[in-house]
Amino acid sequence: MKFGIMASHQYPHGDDLGRHLEELFGTVELAAELGYDSVWTINHFQSNLATPQPISMMAGLIPRSGDMTLGTGILLLPLFHPVHVAEEFATLDHLSGGRVVLGVGAGYRENEFAAFGVDPATRFRRLDESIRLIRALWSGGPVDHDGEFYPLSGASIGIRPLTPGGPPIWVGAGGRKAVRRAARLGDAWYAPGNSPSPRYLPEHVGVYDEALVEYGKDPASVERPIGVELYCAPTTDEAVATALPHARVEYSTYAEYPALRWQRDRFDDLVRNTLLLGSPEFLIERVSALRELGFDHLIFRPGWLGMPAAQVRASLRLFAAEVFPAFR
Repeated sequence: MKFGIMASHQYPHGDDLGRHLEELFGTVELAAELGYDSVWTINHFQSNLATPQPISMMAGLIPRSGDMTLGTGILLLPLFHPVHVAEEFATLDHLSGGRVVLGVGAGYRENEFAAFGVDPATRFRRLDESIRLIRALWSGGPVDHDGEFYPLSGASIGIRPLTPGGPPIWVGAGGRKAVRRAARLGDAWYAPGNSPSPRYLPEHVGVYDEALVEYGKDPASVERPIGVELYCAPTTDEAVATALPHARVEYSTYAEYPALRWQRDRFDDLVRNTLLLGSPEFLIERVSALRELGFDHLIFRPGWLGMPAAQVRASLRLFAAEVFPAFR
């Protein structure tokens, strides 16, 4: 089992961004020292939180992340031109020594699509076409592409990736059709661990495995990442008391977007079914259940809005000391 952290670089407008980033970089350096496997950046535009952009953040994290994998969790691919993404991630692949993953998704916030003049009804077709085109550009040869959105003739990128064929592409997806798309297009399905329904993950793992076989891929050969919310403390009561107020503030902020209003109404269900707040023993039990479903790369947000860096780091230290040994 691998363990990664979400950089979670989102802060209230008006806060001292420089101080927040300095603390974040220190936390990532600590995670690298503790043996965490990966670190992931966030992408939003015109957000109600100050959100530095993910490609720039990845470049800033490269010298601070040891030998950790760096990825986007996730890049809103329909809002980027695929040539831009292919060039940027080929560059990051070289700068990092081949440690990057391109994590992508279709997006959901209406204001973001409006800002870029993109019809949200086209987002899945754009995602599909972009992934196929990025892979073609990473091959290094001239590309002729008669696409719906991104036609190209004799196109090639200026830098070939260091990794043959380019970095892995992980596809974030929630619904059944989207999970099947992830199986068809991606090297991995980046599964969301925040559904309030306990049936969601078992059912959608089944959908993904069936689709992999249908598309001629071996289900045993793909990495199985999942994104969750996690805080570790000596006791479960302490973990809940420390983390829950900050998580509630952050989820209330997300719920200002129409597509996420349900999170405010069903926050108690989220706490029961998806927020992993607990002692090492409790977390070993919950992570074991995810491993039984086939997941082998747990990526978690280690802190929420307003949580002091000292508390975030205490959780990371305890989790590494007490939970890692149960899975490695």
